[in-house]
Amino acid sequence: MEYMESLLKSLQPKWFLEIGTAIGRTAIDAAMTVDGLHVVTIEKDPEMAALARENIQKAGLEERVMLIEGDALETDIPHETYDLIFIDAAKGQYRRFFERYAPYLSEDGVIVSDNMFFHGLVLHPERTKNRHTKGLIKRLQRYREFLESLEDFETEILDTGDGIALTRRRKQHA
Repeated sequence: MEYMESLLKSLQPKWFLEIGTAIGRTAIDAAMTVDGLHVVTIEKDPEMAALARENIQKAGLEERVMLIEGDALETDIPHETYDLIFIDAAKGQYRRFFERYAPYLSEDGVIVSDNMFFHGLVLHPERTKNRHTKGLIKRLQRYREFLESLEDFETEILDTGDGIALTRRRKQHA
């Protein structure tokens, strides 16, 4: 969150889209970090969404933080472009989330993908014997390869927290 706060302060986005609300911490912190920021956050789990809604209300941010309860792969969002898109939901679906929401990214916007190292297991998959975890690790590895293969975007992987991918549109040279 510390890195996200510094990113928010430097980018000063007007619109922030979060895929995966959980209890609303990131959405609330983002709204409190940047004056006038509009946050749209999507959560699939009804119990988490209820908790997040309660936390957003307690923070007095209902006017600036819109919580959408539903599947992020099927949900309509209320704005045409977002300056910052934060992907922190089902790790195995990152590519689908990216493909679904990248068209909404503003010209100078950034897509942040969290948990790119997945507790160090992406770099050291031999550390787990769990079949489900191994499958998830492979999907994260393929997601990273996908990001690196994009011609219209450039991605930087940061060794911050559990690994963060910052993806921006490539600048077109005249």
